[in-house]
Amino acid sequence: MDKILSYAEGEGWRGYDPYDGLLSPLGRLPVPLYRLLFQQLLKRSPIWVRRLLLVPPSHNPKGLALFLWTYTLAGDEERARKAHGTLMRYRTEVEGGIAFGYNFDWQSSIFYVPAFTPNVIATSFAVFALNEANRRFGWNIDLSVFLPFYERVLNTFEDERGNLWMSYTPLDRYRIFNASILGAVAQAVAGGSREVLRRIGDTLAHYQREDGSWVYGLGSRRMAYVDHIHTAYNLWGLRWASELLRTDRWEEAIVRGFRFYIGNLFNAEGLPINRLGRGSHDAHDVAAAIITLKLFGEEARNLVEYACRTLVGPKGEVYNGPKDRRVFMRWSVAWMALAMAFWMDRVLISRDRLTS
Repeated sequence: MDKILSYAEGEGWRGYDPYDGLLSPLGRLPVPLYRLLFQQLLKRSPIWVRRLLLVPPSHNPKGLALFLWTYTLAGDEERARKAHGTLMRYRTEVEGGIAFGYNFDWQSSIFYVPAFTPNVIATSFAVFALNEANRRFGWNIDLSVFLPFYERVLNTFEDERGNLWMSYTPLDRYRIFNASILGAVAQAVAGGSREVLRRIGDTLAHYQREDGSWVYGLGSRRMAYVDHIHTAYNLWGLRWASELLRTDRWEEAIVRGFRFYIGNLFNAEGLPINRLGRGSHDAHDVAAAIITLKLFGEEARNLVEYACRTLVGPKGEVYNGPKDRRVFMRWSVAWMALAMAFWMDRVLISRDRLTS
């Protein structure tokens, strides 16, 4: 972990991201299909292509939140304060509060999000990191400053069956499981509604498939896939929701989900697979697997050793995959640093850590 963090600090926590292609001047044509294809081209291209197309190494607010969380779990308050100061430079002011978004325009197959549009995932990971810093270091950061984003800016809405969802950004009403549950947990951690959390937890339990899995989201065939990281996020969210509300309301869903996760999203060698039906993985999958196994009390040493042997380079850079030598500051470096911090931490994210 120390070597990874030293590398990140040497780069000033700046770097490239799989989805940063639209930072190129050539990515600004306002045509959705063009933007999507351009972004996907750079997502699959060597790093030198980004340099050629003038994509600058930059700070990603979610990546900074992950580094803050890492330093906090490691007990390094001085470096945590530096990461916090850098993170706060990228906050977006919203309705009397703050939130965070990505530092690049982002075009998905179903919607477009301009740079720094606040989103529920980047903001929620900042809440989790700051909550841990308050608990670990005795910081007195008022997390209620995030509540206007969750309560007045995001769309919290019911579907046709009366199930509650939380949107990914203020610009959409997409039904995405991990965004809804992690957002609801973060809202509750910040002092907001626990009823919203209960109802969104019920949404995940209601739509969980018979085999224990969740698709990424509902309402589009393009979201009808099952993958590693978002299944992990769903399990974290339900686990943390149960601890916050001190309930076993979703225990069956958690057990079934974890059983599916272990049985279907790892290969015969115990390595994660990126998506159901595929055999590949990247550094983010490995990091998510380490964190998930730690949270559920399972042994992760083999994955940690695999990551150190295969994915971490001589300078502490974290390669995107076992055969992919690209280095992405948020996607591979920050996530692997956080995974190592979780693995080394003596205390699990528990009821006391979320509420004290």
